Amino acid sequence: MQDLVQLLVSGVALGSVYALAALGFVTIYSATGIVNFAAGQFVMFGAMFGVTTVLQLGLPMPMAILLAVAMMGVFGFLFYLGVHLPLRTQSPVTVVIATVMIGLSMQNGANLIWGSAPFRLPSPFGDGTLTVFDSALSTHALASIGITAVLVAALYVLMQHSSLGRVMRAVAQDFPTARLMGLPVGLLLACSWAIAAVLAGFAGLLIAPMWFADAHMGDAIALKAFAATIIGGFGSVPGAIAGGLFVGLAEILGASYISSAYKDLLCFGAMVVFLVARPQGIFGEPISERG
Repeated sequence: MQDLVQLLVSGVALGSVYALAALGFVTIYSATGIVNFAAGQFVMFGAMFGVTTVLQLGLPMPMAILLAVAMMGVFGFLFYLGVHLPLRTQSPVTVVIATVMIGLSMQNGANLIWGSAPFRLPSPFGDGTLTVFDSALSTHALASIGITAVLVAALYVLMQHSSLGRVMRAVAQDFPTARLMGLPVGLLLACSWAIAAVLAGFAGLLIAPMWFADAHMGDAIALKAFAATIIGGFGSVPGAIAGGLFVGLAEILGASYISSAYKDLLCFGAMVVFLVARPQGIFGEPISERG
């Protein structure tokens, strides 16, 4: 029972990271209709910015974390200006291919800047444990779950109960009408990219103490986050959260009770099942075609 509790907490903590990365997918897709396949590299950059501020600059941990998150927000804004904005009149396929290529460029750029050797980023919450029901639970895992819950709540309040969120949803719902009404469409889309980058930055900072931070960590995260969005429902915030938690739990429990060699098979196998049996995902709207 103790082992099960520990595994469940670890799975939810890992799933929380995948959920944040999946929320980045959903945020960009909802605002622009584009799937950002560089999302995993956004997470990687968040972790590597943490490496710079914590390990290389030696800043106090709270200041280092805030600076890394701020850097990710600026990076998301610049990504919109440098990648999405020049390609906004192109077909969605062209933009998707561009995000893939930019993701590869980001990975190679990270190799040049930080090198190929992995870094061990310390947890802001220490390496201690907290005993709950006779189970020793990692403080970092518990904090990761709590921070994800706070970020999800903040995103909900921002999008549903703020004037910025209302106009962002208006742009996402009807781009031409929003422009005709005089809304600053470009600025609002840039905000969407910045928000997605901040979420990815938090994901990178939370997963780096669990894994080693390196230039190639984004690939695995992108695949798992994409699987989470498919399982939960593309374009659905609750779906991103549910899908991320499902993938995290499947990975941890599958590795512990079945085999570590098949933990990825469980995640991607579930994704294939959903694509065949329920392509809209758990929380997605039914898909229909016009006759």
